[in-house]
Amino acid sequence: MGLLKTIGWGGQVPSTVYTQASIKDESSTDLGTFKPSVVGLGVAYVVADNLALDASVFDGHSESSITKSLVNVSVKLKSGYGFGIRPFIAFNDSWGGYARLGRLYGTQETITKIGTRSSTTKTESYARTTYGLGVSYNINTLWGVSSEYMWSIKEESKSYKNTSASLGVRYKF
Repeated sequence: MGLLKTIGWGGQVPSTVYTQASIKDESSTDLGTFKPSVVGLGVAYVVADNLALDASVFDGHSESSITKSLVNVSVKLKSGYGFGIRPFIAFNDSWGGYARLGRLYGTQETITKIGTRSSTTKTESYARTTYGLGVSYNINTLWGVSSEYMWSIKEESKSYKNTSASLGVRYKF
């Protein structure tokens, strides 16, 4: 872990992350793309040179709605957790890059309103395999920031696919 210690990211690294999710409806109704956001807290532990294990929890921050004809559909990501592996590389003392492969578990609420008369609420749990790429910048030996883009593997039984973009702040202890 020599190079990791010199750039300040060996050991445990907790992070706070703001994520803008994108849920694209690919069903025959083609509602469009919902963009709810979540806030999360995570911790990574460097287990070998250039390899970390990640764990995180998140909570829904906003609701995203789309209206088409008389139908209004709202999607809210509620809460969840995830874990994964993150191989990474230092480009220099400040910049680095990484890939991520993991599993995400959570709850999503969908509210469908037809006109002003009827409304249905559906809450479902999900488990998704995710993969992504990111870059990190070390502000100093303790603080850093990161940005990543993630995709999830679309389940055959679902009519939507998910992507997300995240910004995070990290602290090394």
